[in-house]
Amino acid sequence: MRPGTGPRARRPRVHSPRISAFGVVLALLAALVGWVALTGLEQDLRSARGDGTPGVFAPAEAVCVQHPGHESCTCHGTFTPDAADAAADDTQATNLADARETVLHAAGRDTCVPETEVAAVDTGASGRVYGPDGSREWLLSGGLLAASALTLAVTGVRTFRPERAG
Repeated sequence: MRPGTGPRARRPRVHSPRISAFGVVLALLAALVGWVALTGLEQDLRSARGDGTPGVFAPAEAVCVQHPGHESCTCHGTFTPDAADAAADDTQATNLADARETVLHAAGRDTCVPETEVAAVDTGASGRVYGPDGSREWLLSGGLLAASALTLAVTGVRTFRPERAG
């Protein structure tokens, strides 16, 4: 008798996925976080490039909170788009012609001085404008997107990999 042909010979098993409730919940959460990160990524990339309507931000007041090691400020004021850029874009001219109350994102005490004007860009984000240097918010969206993709990949590999013999 040849080895592996007797009554006790192992038959190759057909692999079936090992789906667990934990894996399903983890995959759903990762997909949800990835979707949220993906929907905000376009806005974050525009903010990073400073892509939008340029204008001037006139600070009215700064509300600052000190944390251990740093200070975080919220700068309230009025954003006024540049007249030439607002008139050149007819679709947004009616929306952007008037100044609006808003917040300057990532402002510090040195940036938010009342009675001065700061160059700013309106990227379409509700409730805030950005300084000419842009924003680093894309790092959070990109990190969340990468983490959710990695979680989905690991969950998929663990679910569908063949079992080891032995």
